[in-house]
Amino acid sequence: MAAVEPRPAGVPDATGRRIEHLPAAIVGNGSLLATLSGRGELERLFWPNVDWGQHLGELRIGVAVDGTTHWLDEAPFEHEQNYFEDASVLRTVARGGSLELEITDLVLPDEPVLVRRVRAEGASLRLVAYCRPELDEKARGVGAYVVAERGAVVFYRRDRALALAMSPAGEATCGRSRRGETYSVLEDAADAELEGEAVAHRSVEGAVACELAGEASLVCAFGSSPEEALARLDAPLRAGFEELLARRTGHDAERLAGAPEPQAGPDGLEPLYRRSLLVFDLLADRETGGVIAAPELDPDFVNCGGYGFVWGRDLAFIVLAFLAGGREDLARRALRWLVRTQAPEGLWLQRHWTDGSLAPCWSPHQIDETGAVLFAFEAACRELADPELERELWPPARRAADFLCAFLDPDTGLPRASTDLWEEGEGQHAFSAAAVCGGLRAAAALAARLEPARAERYAAAARRVSTGIETHLWSESDGRYLRSRWRGRSDRLGEPVPPAFDSGLPYPNRTVRSVDPVDARVDVSLLGLAWPFGAVDPSSARMRATVEAIERALQLADGGVMRFEGDTYAGGNPWILATLWLGLWHRLVGDDAGHRRALEYAVRRQTSVGLLPEQATRDGRPAWVVPLTWSHAMLVLAARPELAPAARST
Repeated sequence: MAAVEPRPAGVPDATGRRIEHLPAAIVGNGSLLATLSGRGELERLFWPNVDWGQHLGELRIGVAVDGTTHWLDEAPFEHEQNYFEDASVLRTVARGGSLELEITDLVLPDEPVLVRRVRAEGASLRLVAYCRPELDEKARGVGAYVVAERGAVVFYRRDRALALAMSPAGEATCGRSRRGETYSVLEDAADAELEGEAVAHRSVEGAVACELAGEASLVCAFGSSPEEALARLDAPLRAGFEELLARRTGHDAERLAGAPEPQAGPDGLEPLYRRSLLVFDLLADRETGGVIAAPELDPDFVNCGGYGFVWGRDLAFIVLAFLAGGREDLARRALRWLVRTQAPEGLWLQRHWTDGSLAPCWSPHQIDETGAVLFAFEAACRELADPELERELWPPARRAADFLCAFLDPDTGLPRASTDLWEEGEGQHAFSAAAVCGGLRAAAALAARLEPARAERYAAAARRVSTGIETHLWSESDGRYLRSRWRGRSDRLGEPVPPAFDSGLPYPNRTVRSVDPVDARVDVSLLGLAWPFGAVDPSSARMRATVEAIERALQLADGGVMRFEGDTYAGGNPWILATLWLGLWHRLVGDDAGHRRALEYAVRRQTSVGLLPEQATRDGRPAWVVPLTWSHAMLVLAARPELAPAARST
């Protein structure tokens, strides 16, 4: 197979219609997840879990005028897009020539059904929808047939089926895709092959069409069999779109009604806060409780290692945001997902699928993840005050704390070498040490309530880490904390590899052949020493000097904050979560102005529909990954009063 060439974000993809690696919007229900382009084209459909599989090659809608189909996602149409206020319902307006059409997309709250309504006031047109499925990301081996009396076409492959039909009822066709020809299904419906005979094996395509007199709807339903997918078409086709819209907006309104209000902040904070809570509902897998970092945008892993996975560290921060934003149900499911995915040794490995199975990893052990999960366990127990949940979390917390105690370097008290949170390299990292310190303190607090004999052991281990941070990660010559003690190298040009790199684990990280004594680059993750883990006093002279170095080296004139010196990932741009992290430190030390500046930056850098990317360019455009769950989590944490576990001092 020919190698796929990397393409930067922000440029048109191979179709010329979509923006590479940057979906504009998402809709879903925690089981079915759809990403859409800024032109209203469906890009990807994930079901029955939000991380796999992806089922679309193409699904496009158009209008037929005088025998010619005009696709609404291409010229001459221009597009305007927004979410309905406080609902996961997307509105796209396509204007071109004398035509203006409105597309409204929603997913039913409790069924794997996507509905697309198209309105064209004062026009009598024919609405057509073309579909070339790739069920479970496979173009081959897909079968298809038409149910003529229902105007439906169904595609199926093993236990995945996708059915399409329109309201008002219309016609359907299906056939084999023809290389070199475009949309043969629509252009030659009289061909015997396209009139509804069952087709399979080669790549298949299908279409449905109906009269568009004012408005019409396309219903797309999934099932584990063709019969189940077809059955799921019936109720939404009968109900009418307004009833379905009321169900979706009512569901989202109910979800938001129980959420606490954000603190006073800059203009635009409240709607962004509420949108963040709705994003959580879409990216948290309903069945398993795992929360993906983002909808997968790079399925061939050309520009990155993929984002449609669950990282324990990200999930720990997300759980804190669930607690802050009143998403108790999501927090409980996420915590139980973490219980199920703990490795036998007691740690959490790099990343997993939402079903809990281990995902592809390049650095299986990132020790900060285990510390962060422990911190989130104790934070949840304190915030929810649920003795039964606390007893449920204690056995995995005890295993994790015992593992961390054994993983400390006897020479320094720091955790042994592992990969840093940015997945850049091996070493004894400040953020890793902070997370382990915070995790061990959390374990000590849990033990004090549930198994007091263990509490002092964990507290003493946390003190060893804290002492190690002050002794080995403070640099008098730099006047600040260091990013890392030791920095692993893949060549043999550095110093010999010290014993701290012997993890004793059966999970090999990148090969280290020599080391540099320190990594002195300024890194925003040094803020983790203070927030949320409290490994050092946030107001101490040392921490303030470190923050001043972060602001000098990493903060841009517009307020955005880079990850670390020399960062080039995806173009090397400011990260939303890094900027909010700095704001959270400012709030921790009582600097309301610094906290507000970070919130103002996040509000300015939201996309046109209110989503937060991972990175933003210097001129304010999303640069990579939309939406990033961790970005929205940090926004919620910064918009709400501080959780008690994160606000406490050392």
